Amino acid sequence: MAIRRLALLAVPAAIAFAAALLLPKSPSGLRDLLLGGQLGLLAPMIALVAWAVLTPALFPGTVLAGASGLAFGSLGGTALAWGGAVLGGLVAFVLARTVAREQVERVVLRRQKLARVSELLERRGFAATLAARLMPGVPATALHYAAGVSPVRAHAFLGAMAIGALLRTVPYALLGQGLGSGSPLLLALGGTSIVLGGLGGGVLVWQLRRQTSLSAS
Repeated sequence: MAIRRLALLAVPAAIAFAAALLLPKSPSGLRDLLLGGQLGLLAPMIALVAWAVLTPALFPGTVLAGASGLAFGSLGGTALAWGGAVLGGLVAFVLARTVAREQVERVVLRRQKLARVSELLERRGFAATLAARLMPGVPATALHYAAGVSPVRAHAFLGAMAIGALLRTVPYALLGQGLGSGSPLLLALGGTSIVLGGLGGGVLVWQLRRQTSLSAS
């Protein structure tokens, strides 16, 4: 049964990782690729599908968000970046919880940092997921996979991802549009949101550690 599940996963996974390797790694390059095909109203839908496919393949969400802002403007780009980040995170979460669970568990246990995140997720669920999502230096897709093999409930994961994406993903869409349009306001909004998200993550981590130390004493 496990071999069959892996075989079913192998082809789409290979396609996703090949796309992640071959696609441009700059927001402007992705924007040109997306809009150069004269896709019209299909372009946002294709971009959303790209989020769902490329996020589990470890493609940088910051690049996807920046390309969303450049391609679809501050309003459309931020909406797409938020929805895409949540959708891509959910796909990775479901993959880790179902067909790739054993493989992901082995990777998480081998990596000390991910193992600590997984342990915290097991104890604190929503708060730990949100804190890890907001903290700089924690790869989003690694968090998605670690959460998938932890006991975190799907609705708690989705809630934390939805909040976290507002402060950690949407700002890069604003930065992308700000760089493309030369708008100081968008650049300031994007930068401020990233800083606030990092501070919020730091406060949450401090509270979680304090609660853990109090419960252990």
